[in-house]
Amino acid sequence: MTKLYMNHEITCETQSAILAVFAEDFKDLLSEDSGNHIYTTKADDMVCNNVVNADDDAGEWAHGAATVIYHHGRMPSIERIEEWGKVSNMLPDFFYVEAINPEVSAVYSLQ
Repeated sequence: MTKLYMNHEITCETQSAILAVFAEDFKDLLSEDSGNHIYTTKADDMVCNNVVNADDDAGEWAHGAATVIYHHGRMPSIERIEEWGKVSNMLPDFFYVEAINPEVSAVYSLQ
């Protein structure tokens, strides 16, 4: 498995975990159509635009990470540690969410 493919898979799993853990936060967005053919709901659109492959991170915030998470707009704050721990627990073995600063976090692998 190539690193790029692995990063893409981890990014997709991270997006799904965020939508599951923070579903109550996105309740209104989950019921609204995104208006485009790529994302089903406005919540999908918002999460997918704020959770990206680390290779696509223009700011180069997280060298060695699989995924970068921008905490902009409606994305939950990294200060909600317990819930972000739940996101980490939903990721494959050895992957976890780590805060970089109040606006950015990343998903890393322990291996």
